[in-house]
Amino acid sequence: MNIVQKEIAEINTDFDPLMDSSPAFLQNPYPTLHRMRARGHLIWSQRGNQWLVTSMEEANLILKSKSFGKALERWKHPSLIMRFVQRFSGRFGLQNILRQDPPEHTRVRGLISSAFVPSVVRDLEPQISETAEALIDGFATASSADLISQFAFPLPITVIADLLGVSKDDREQFRNWSTTITGSMQGNACPYKVVKSLNASFELRKYLRQTVAEKLKRPDESLLSRLAQVSSSDRDKLSEEELISNSVLLLIAGHETTVNLIGNCMHYLLRNYQDWKLLVENPQLVDAAIEEILRFDSPVQIVRRIANENVRIGKQSIRKDDVVTILIGACNRDGAFFHEPDRFDVFRENKKHISFGAGIHYCLGAELARTEARIAIRALMRRLPDMKIGNQQSVYKGPFALRGLQSLTIDPGCNSA
Repeated sequence: MNIVQKEIAEINTDFDPLMDSSPAFLQNPYPTLHRMRARGHLIWSQRGNQWLVTSMEEANLILKSKSFGKALERWKHPSLIMRFVQRFSGRFGLQNILRQDPPEHTRVRGLISSAFVPSVVRDLEPQISETAEALIDGFATASSADLISQFAFPLPITVIADLLGVSKDDREQFRNWSTTITGSMQGNACPYKVVKSLNASFELRKYLRQTVAEKLKRPDESLLSRLAQVSSSDRDKLSEEELISNSVLLLIAGHETTVNLIGNCMHYLLRNYQDWKLLVENPQLVDAAIEEILRFDSPVQIVRRIANENVRIGKQSIRKDDVVTILIGACNRDGAFFHEPDRFDVFRENKKHISFGAGIHYCLGAELARTEARIAIRALMRRLPDMKIGNQQSVYKGPFALRGLQSLTIDPGCNSA
């Protein structure tokens, strides 16, 4: 038994992936998540002060139930410093649709959602394709390349920056802000990371506030400009705080998860070369492959809700103000819901994963993420059909909540136009 296997095998029965994450677990969390599901579909974590949900049936019930909401400021986080962060964030208006319940959630989501309807996403396809081709030009003839930093990251950040109307010249700064902000999402984050995260949040908010001020002076066709035009204290419009907070969300969520989606998909395909060649020879299967990787190795691994009332789910009684954390990776590999759940199957008929959530909080950017991934992978297939994965080990970064690679070294293997 090697060190990694030993570390995973010795995880005790009180393991909480949000509190106890390790490098070995990050590298391959699924055996541990399977063992957790075998213990129960809803497991109470004393250390995390939360219920951990491991099955698809219970996850769907919770995500679609009005008995659960997103007002997580009521939750007593087990970490005192994270409890402080939650209160601090609420006090200074760092709120967005991920933390709102109806009717506020309904109003704000309705104002933002027009930017992500299918017709708008279709209009972005030429720009996404052009960006993908230009990025591939940058490393197609190299002996090696990092598919994350040279392709999977710059593609979605360029798209979301253009959509919002912020400078893509600042995309490296956006990446730094995003990495720092999400770095404190672990349940046992150290104080230093938390302080850095809060500081990055305020820097990004300051940047966006200045950008909004410029858009008000010189309006254009960007999303940020259009939202700024309807920003006011009127309940049917966005307040300035709502505009800034949701712009932060769109900028971070609009690229972070898509980077991981593209990276996780290419990592699997290049490590399982028969599947890569299958797609190269049958590009019409790319959409199915994206849905399967969303199920098989989701870029987002948790979603949280808080009980608005006492409720019974399965055999468990959940009290008002209890937090439930849905372990997406466990639910998406639930053997009671998926046939041979640990096998990647591009021809799988049941594609009903929860990687984009469910119910009223279903991810606004799901269609955009799927479109970017489809265009990106098809471009790589067409331009670099003989690419190979490099010799360096591919390491998954933390936090557990957002599953993605630090880097993915490849040999492009082809310089065709």
